Amino acid sequence: MDQRERPNPVRTVRDVLLRPSTESELERLSDLTEIVYGVRREPDVLRWLLFSSRGPDVESLVAERRGRVVGHVASLECRYRLHGGTVSGAHRMLWMVEAESRGRAGVPLAGRSPDTDFEVVLGGTAATKAMLVMRGFREVGEALEVRLSATAASTTAESAGVSLREYDPAVAGPAAPEDTLVNLAEPDHLSWLAACPEHDALLFTLERSGEALGPVLLYVNRANDPPTGRVVHMPCLAEGAGLVLAAILDRLRREGCPEASVLTTEESLLRAAESLGGDVFYRRPLWFRSPNGAVEPARFYLTYMEGDLAYRRV
Repeated sequence: MDQRERPNPVRTVRDVLLRPSTESELERLSDLTEIVYGVRREPDVLRWLLFSSRGPDVESLVAERRGRVVGHVASLECRYRLHGGTVSGAHRMLWMVEAESRGRAGVPLAGRSPDTDFEVVLGGTAATKAMLVMRGFREVGEALEVRLSATAASTTAESAGVSLREYDPAVAGPAAPEDTLVNLAEPDHLSWLAACPEHDALLFTLERSGEALGPVLLYVNRANDPPTGRVVHMPCLAEGAGLVLAAILDRLRREGCPEASVLTTEESLLRAAESLGGDVFYRRPLWFRSPNGAVEPARFYLTYMEGDLAYRRV
């Protein structure tokens, strides 16, 4: 459902008005990214991120104070597999408030809860963490970003029967352990990510020994010289993740990328990355909240598909 079809969530808290954002405010939101993060995210990127007509549900809200937009928060919603069933989750993104309005606007923005089974947040500043704890989030793990050399990848992947074929949206990922929360990586979500205006996207179906195992999405940042790559998503695999990752790195090497990054919240993918010489270069706390306690995963298999992590710092 497009955010313009949602019930209108306008409400006023003290002197702060929370309301849906509009495309006419993209320049102001772009300015806020530079003010708050120190890195400007251009309006065309924010248009894709917040107002795409295709892709997962995104709710984008601004905080307006005295007629001026002083903050913003968005929630990206998608579906996950857990305990043999399907649950809905949301990841907050572009949660930002001007410094002089944090006390007024930060709390109302933090209090906006999407209508999903759970919320997950990767990372956050000290102020963000304080807000998350106040809202009932708990820290349940870490998301590690790993940098790998694409030129050092094993050349044995093809001989092991691992290949990247033309993307088939009908092929879902393999069954993960039942106690592990796994993003379904649905076709509309992948297509939306593949439309990112900042990077070239490569979308495949992974095959091993003739068996289709699910989607692989890669980014190539050609603005860098030489280009750099990213493993946005690969299936959760019970075994053989090292050979699969090697095949992916080899494909990125052929795109001119000497190195690539992958995000992991799960031990087997981390071990696979380390076996290929990967080094952890960034650590993010993993925050989780299930308002009614209905969703209680023992493990998390999350990738760069979460929120707006995929396109940043490729």
